[in-house]
Amino acid sequence: MEIQSIANANLSSLVKDHLYQYIRSLDLKNNMKLPPENQLGVKLGVSRVTVRRALDELEKEGIVIRIHGRGTFVNPEALKIQVNLMPGEEFTRLIEKCGYKASLEIRDIRRKKPDSKTACLLEIDTDEEIYEVEKLYFADRHPAIISIDSFACSLIGIELTRDVLGEKSVFDILHQYGGCFIARDKICMETMNREEMERSTLCGKEMECESALVFYGENYNQDNKLVMLDREYYDTRYVKFSLMRVKNIRKTEI
Repeated sequence: MEIQSIANANLSSLVKDHLYQYIRSLDLKNNMKLPPENQLGVKLGVSRVTVRRALDELEKEGIVIRIHGRGTFVNPEALKIQVNLMPGEEFTRLIEKCGYKASLEIRDIRRKKPDSKTACLLEIDTDEEIYEVEKLYFADRHPAIISIDSFACSLIGIELTRDVLGEKSVFDILHQYGGCFIARDKICMETMNREEMERSTLCGKEMECESALVFYGENYNQDNKLVMLDREYYDTRYVKFSLMRVKNIRKTEI
């Protein structure tokens, strides 16, 4: 297995995003075939290897289809998906993709001691403090998503207030004040009933759903170090995820 540098991995992610937007802009009625890898590399100013890595990821997500000897083609069925589970997108954009007007409110910025599990994951002492930033996102004024981001106070070196946060995302704050770029995350999913949601969030009582889809995320920086934990609570009446999967089923000989 080839060992890839983090820098290259980040570059291929950026190229993947550019290619995805390019694919979205195509008139698929006339042509679904993408230019060769070397041509894409020249246009994007990156190597053919980087383009190939980006296309590998798009192929895994079902966005493109590779046919040996013929080239790489756009999968039009995948483009019909409004909200793909794979890319980690900003919440207001998710809501807008689902056809609603998005807005948000910062509900709380709290400074607290972490529990032992959080301290262990973030590799800090239980005597150190963490910030928890809780936001509520609306879809046409209906509460749709609760997000809670947790990270070490020492990571940014400033006092985080509503004025400092303003309209910035927590990712922007970590980048601006901590030199920390969130490159990837790992999530676990579960459903949660209303009673549990109200116990674990400040604004859970405002949600209109009796159960929510919950993502528990671990966010890694450019050095592949875990620097932030997040919890995301979704009312799936407003935010519906889809996923085009590439099957990896071994064929049985007949």
